[in-house]
Amino acid sequence: MARALLLALALRPCAGDVLLASFDGEASHHWRQMNDPVMGGKSTGSFAESGGVGVFEGEVVDVPALKAPGFIKAAVVDMKPFGRIFPDISSCKSITLTVKPDTDYKGYRFSIGNAHAPGGKFFAYGYKADFDAGKVGEFNTVTLPLTSFTDYWDDATGKAIKTCQEDKIYCPDAKTLQDMRTMGVWAEGVAGKVRLEIKSVMATDCAQLVHV
Repeated sequence: MARALLLALALRPCAGDVLLASFDGEASHHWRQMNDPVMGGKSTGSFAESGGVGVFEGEVVDVPALKAPGFIKAAVVDMKPFGRIFPDISSCKSITLTVKPDTDYKGYRFSIGNAHAPGGKFFAYGYKADFDAGKVGEFNTVTLPLTSFTDYWDDATGKAIKTCQEDKIYCPDAKTLQDMRTMGVWAEGVAGKVRLEIKSVMATDCAQLVHV
């Protein structure tokens, strides 16, 4: 009886966090800046690592042909055809960013994976969620439930067409959660100057096995 109880306690799930990306050498990745060349976009941006953070900055301006704001984006571009790039987060409930905004920009989004929704827009790949970077000039913890991500979004504006809550077919799938392959931070659909320091990206509230 005591042995069975001990085994049950050893295998019970508990909350945990999984580090996905940082800039202190613990979870390093190759990041690349991408801006809005489609339809003659004029937004400009850059991404650099400095002092243990990733610095994402630039300016989102109107795409002349669309007369609407474009985007800037920094994304992980690691290449491992036969290996895992990110840990399995299929037991986790959220992704948490530690970020410091230096401007009051309102168009931030975060993306994971490269899935394409059934009937999705031509350039819309990956699951995307909006986020508020928090108080300007301070590091803030921003938690994005995985249910806030959708792969059915408008590639012209970045806005969700249909959310995960509206239809589970657009929620992050098992393949993405087991190894998302890429992640990205966006400034999109809102004109303005951008400067965001990123300290870390974590999967949070994860079920893990406790060994005794």
